Amino acid sequence: MIAETLAIVSAANAAVGQIKTLIGTGSDITSMGKQLSALLTAEETLKAEGESKKKSLLSMALGRSEDSFDEFMELERIREAKKEIESAMRLFGRPGLYDDWVKWQAQERVRKKQEAEERAKARAFIANIIQWGLALLVVFGSAIGLLWWTWVNYG
Repeated sequence: MIAETLAIVSAANAAVGQIKTLIGTGSDITSMGKQLSALLTAEETLKAEGESKKKSLLSMALGRSEDSFDEFMELERIREAKKEIESAMRLFGRPGLYDDWVKWQAQERVRKKQEAEERAKARAFIANIIQWGLALLVVFGSAIGLLWWTWVNYG
């Protein structure tokens, strides 16, 4: 888990550096899509990990883990980086670049939420199929077993 968090943070840091470079060269937001997506994904992933750790039974029973402060600090670094990106976009980018970025973030969050809901529905559908399959297996297995027992004892 810590290795995954470090990978996410390092990806976010690399993305921030690349975004600043692209803004400085006057690039359009479309050329920064990969980097902006990496930054947004890193932030959302760290938030989601923090929320899942808060809600886990183990952390509730034992108290908060030491990693929570590290996650908080990484989220704080990302917030600071986003402020720097905002400043760079407003100073060096084309007019309206920052506003476009804010709109894009909102659209991405909505899209990712919809994708997560679709994945949850698909998992629930598969789980439902497995449950029905097991139920049918038990019912037919029991029926065949009962018929076999009847045939052996009374046949």
